[in-house]
Amino acid sequence: MRSTWLKMISVAGTLAVLIVVLMGALVTNTGSEYGCGNNWPLCNGKVIPDAQTHHTWIEYSHRVVSGLASLLVVAQAVWVWIRFKHVWGMRFLACSSVFFIFLQAFLGMAAVVWGQSSVVLALHFGISLLSFASMVLLTCLVFEQVNPNRYRINLSVRMPMKWNFILLGIYTYLLVYSGAFVRHTESSLGCTDFPLCNGHLFPEPWMSKAGVQYLHRILALILLVWLIGTLIAAIKRYKSQEQLSNLLFIILILVFLQAVAGIFIITTKMNLLFLLLHAFFVTGYFGILTILILFGCRPEKK
Repeated sequence: MRSTWLKMISVAGTLAVLIVVLMGALVTNTGSEYGCGNNWPLCNGKVIPDAQTHHTWIEYSHRVVSGLASLLVVAQAVWVWIRFKHVWGMRFLACSSVFFIFLQAFLGMAAVVWGQSSVVLALHFGISLLSFASMVLLTCLVFEQVNPNRYRINLSVRMPMKWNFILLGIYTYLLVYSGAFVRHTESSLGCTDFPLCNGHLFPEPWMSKAGVQYLHRILALILLVWLIGTLIAAIKRYKSQEQLSNLLFIILILVFLQAVAGIFIITTKMNLLFLLLHAFFVTGYFGILTILILFGCRPEKK
């Protein structure tokens, strides 16, 4: 029974952090950053706001969900810290999940109280991804320990593939910040068509909002080709490891869907649905990629 509750808290915490990430994207893309004014943790000086504007309720809901997610993250971390003292990676991830959820909250508070800096907003989304990834990994380990015969993740790969996963993670994180740079420099519609850029094969001039968006496109294309090559290599060299191929196939689909959402953001002139889908797909992709990194590099049991 205790194990069931731990699994429930772990899943609920992971979903709550995912919702926090998506609500953060909702706040940014609806311009609701100052829905509660410059007040934190109060909203326009009140515990429960009475404003009628949707911006206020979007920002207030984001804060409420963030608070609930923080409680679930801390509860899971404390439980894991006490119960799984000697399990590889558990305590580190427990500390990471708590650290990133509160760092994310601090950056959100800083953006409200001290101004909406583009650097702070970009950092906020990047830290949100790390917070979600920490919860995904910790939850995977919880399920493994509770029922190792059913939920065990076996990824036995050689050193070149391990480094490939690590470099993919670093490159992805830089790509995420390039996307944040596009968003916060208001370059999302620098190119108003696809695959061309304002009717040209290359942006004119390069040093412009069109150039910023075009560079992000190139980086995203490199990632897509890289993942396709990784999947082909995994199928050829690790035929017996279905988990590896399945995970790579899933993240390839997520990256493809993310790219499609990005195209629709341009063709629909920043439709909110596609902006949120874009954030959802990149968050899911990053979470699964960190599973490949952690479990691919995990020391094998002797």
